[in-house]
Formats: sequence, structure tokens, C-alpha cells
Amino acid sequence: MYLETGRRSWPVAEFNTTDMSEEPIDRKRFLKEWHLVLLRSFSAGVEMTKPKKDPLRPPGAVEDSLFTALCNLCGKCWEACPYGAIKQTGKGYSAPGFPVIIPEEGPCHLCDSPACSQVCDEGALKPVEKEKIKLGVAIVNTGTCLAYSKTIPDCDYCYDRCPLKDKAIFYNSGPVIKKECCAGCGICEYYCISNPKAVKVSPI
Repeated sequence: MYLETGRRSWPVAEFNTTDMSEEPIDRKRFLKEWHLVLLRSFSAGVEMTKPKKDPLRPPGAVEDSLFTALCNLCGKCWEACPYGAIKQTGKGYSAPGFPVIIPEEGPCHLCDSPACSQVCDEGALKPVEKEKIKLGVAIVNTGTCLAYSKTIPDCDYCYDRCPLKDKAIFYNSGPVIKKECCAGCGICEYYCISNPKAVKVSPI
């Protein structure tokens, strides 16, 4: 049995009603449970439409829609990475199951002639030299950065550990990213001690 409400049919069972022949409906209880049904439906809709994370692909990755079409999830790239930086995306990402780098867990170390890009047989990853690696761009949130907020005025973990220091990242009262030179490796994000991270890498 269903209750029709506009475009949606609700199973009467969802209201947890008692036998009406034996006990009159408690109006307050009915309205409360009806409200809960609507709230659960709305929450489910929000979850379904919640934006998915954009993935940060390994070095040499082709354009993302082509990447997911070519990649067969063989696992060769994450097995080849000497640092274990390549993971499989979880359900929070736009394309679950595919290779991804999660800087907060383990950044790309910008290897010379990265092994991950050399072992892909499907063409999802193309061989690439270290100087041409471009995974994304680091973005600094000056509002939460410990250096800019003067919480730790001399904090320079991201700057000090960047493999492209004084080329992709500079320091002037806090980290400054030169986007065109940033490789998006995520080392800055990994070493950022702010919580939440004040520097995050955005995929290109």
C-alpha cells in the first residue's frame, strides 16, 4: 500500500504506524515520522548529488576521460612506484578504482623517467621525463596557512621540501606558488603541518 504525495509514492510501512483499527492515530507522532521520512529522502538526494573529488593521476596520464577509457586496472603502475604513492581511488572520487595520487597520504617524488609511466601497456600513461611532469597545481589557503596567519611565523615546511624550491615555490611571509612551474607532485601538501592542510594540489 502506498501514499501518493505529488511525484513520489511512499510505502505506508515507512511511517511505522500502528493498527488503525485498534488505536487512533497520534497526530503529533504521525507528523514527526512523516517529517523524518522527508528528511531521509532529502539527505539521500544530497548524498547522490554531492560533488565527487577530481583525481590526481600519475605522471604521464592522458586526458582524464580518455584515461578511464584506456586503463584496465591492471595494477602495473602502482606496483612499479618505488614510493607506493599510487593508490586506487575510493568511492568518493568521480571514477572509483582507477590509479590516483593522494598527496596527503603519499606524494609523487618526481622520479627520473618514472617507472609508472613506463609500464603502462594501454596508453593511459605515456612515458614522460621528470622535467615535463605536470599532475596539477598547488594552491595555498592564506587564511589557514600557519605562516600567513602568524600562528607559526617561520613555518616553511612546504617551501623547504619542495623539489622545485625557488622555481615553483618561493617564500615571502609565507609560501607563494608559481603555477606555471609547479609540477603538482603534492610534496608541499604532504609536509604541510596545518590541520586542515593549508596547501592542496588541484588537478589540471
